[in-house]
Amino acid sequence: MTDRGELESANSAQVNCEVEGGGKIATILPEGTRVKKGDEVCRFDTDVLKKGINEQTVKWQQAVNKAKAARSELEVQQNKELSEIDKANLALKLAEIDLDSYTDVKGKKGEYQVEVDKRRGAIELANMELQRAKDDLEFTQGLVKKGFAQLEQLPTLELTVKSKEYAVSEKKADLHLFENFTSHKKQVELKAKSRDAERELVRTKKSQAAATEKADNEVKSATTMADLEDQHLKRLREQMEKCVVRAPQDGIVIYYNRRYWDESSRIRPGGNVYFQQPIFTLPDLDNMQVKMSVHESVVKKVLKGMPATMQIEALRGQVLHGTVKSVATLAQNDRGWGNAVKEYETLITITDLPSEAGLRPGMTAEVTIRVKTIPNALTVPVSAVTESGGEHICYVKTGGGLERREVTIGEANEQNIQILEGLEEGEEVALDARVRAAAEVKAGEGKDKEKDKEKKDAKKEKAPAAPPPGPAKK
Repeated sequence: MTDRGELESANSAQVNCEVEGGGKIATILPEGTRVKKGDEVCRFDTDVLKKGINEQTVKWQQAVNKAKAARSELEVQQNKELSEIDKANLALKLAEIDLDSYTDVKGKKGEYQVEVDKRRGAIELANMELQRAKDDLEFTQGLVKKGFAQLEQLPTLELTVKSKEYAVSEKKADLHLFENFTSHKKQVELKAKSRDAERELVRTKKSQAAATEKADNEVKSATTMADLEDQHLKRLREQMEKCVVRAPQDGIVIYYNRRYWDESSRIRPGGNVYFQQPIFTLPDLDNMQVKMSVHESVVKKVLKGMPATMQIEALRGQVLHGTVKSVATLAQNDRGWGNAVKEYETLITITDLPSEAGLRPGMTAEVTIRVKTIPNALTVPVSAVTESGGEHICYVKTGGGLERREVTIGEANEQNIQILEGLEEGEEVALDARVRAAAEVKAGEGKDKEKDKEKKDAKKEKAPAAPPPGPAKK
């Protein structure tokens, strides 16, 4: 099987645009320039990225400051939480102490018992003073009866007794009021204060914990935002570094202009490229291969590892050797939607490539792949065989001219076809079998027409004459 292909590098590095959102090419080396690994090949315009980096730097700094402020607020809130809880605990303790100090605790007298004892003591003193006033009145009355004292002294002493009796009654009433109402009110008030202090402690713990959690969430949110802004800033700086495109390996610069008819997609200074768009390739000229397209009618015969020979137009008279490296599984689909021809990309390695041949990618090569070898095959040129009436025929030279002969064919290539039956080695055949077969078919159609005409004329002569017309009926 023979077909044409083109040279390409077997180790070609393709460089794509790594700038997110694409960019505008500021400078690029001329196509065909030889470069070393690490050399600058292309540079993109960086004005938009510089502006974005400046704006993102401001956003990042603001996010960092906000995170610092949030951490400070968290520390303040944590201290406030401890302080407020301590205050609530202190208020609860004081309320409990007030309640305990008012009542008897562990056999010790509380404020209630002290107040009761105080009032009872006051009653005892008032009773003693009353008794003394009564004794003074009784003694004075005895002196008045005996004439040792004035009668005018008695009203004063009686008034004193009445005053002492009123004082005793007042002290008893105060004790009754304290024991039955004032002390009960005081106990209820102290218990309510203690419960309120306990509830206040619970509220303080929950509210302060909620405030601390809120402050902590704000710290986490601000820190996360600062990290995101920092990552975005780093990504922009990485994009800035990717604006300088360097050669990943040694080679020559070849622009990636597959859509050569589209002026806007051409790789050139000032041209715009999109993200991941191929910019150029760096083929390795010391490791070349041939890329060819195999028609669908013969692709099943081409297998990996088959030997091949090739002749490159740039190396006239020199035959190179190689093997089939790969055969595509799917047909090429880059020749237009309406193209009915299906071809499969096939790669051929070159085993004896001359090191100083100066070959370049894109050079034309004629490749011959040996898909099958038949020893001692009887062959004739392809033009000597044609198909007519479902049979393969040849026109063989004999003593009386050319003889039409049916043959059985085997394998074939672009030049020769194998004859299994019908010919012998050394016989001469005509190389215009198709033309002769077409002429025979045309001549046969002419004879058929003449025979059909003769048959029609014979039928007319044998047909009886028509009878004369009879008399007209009335």
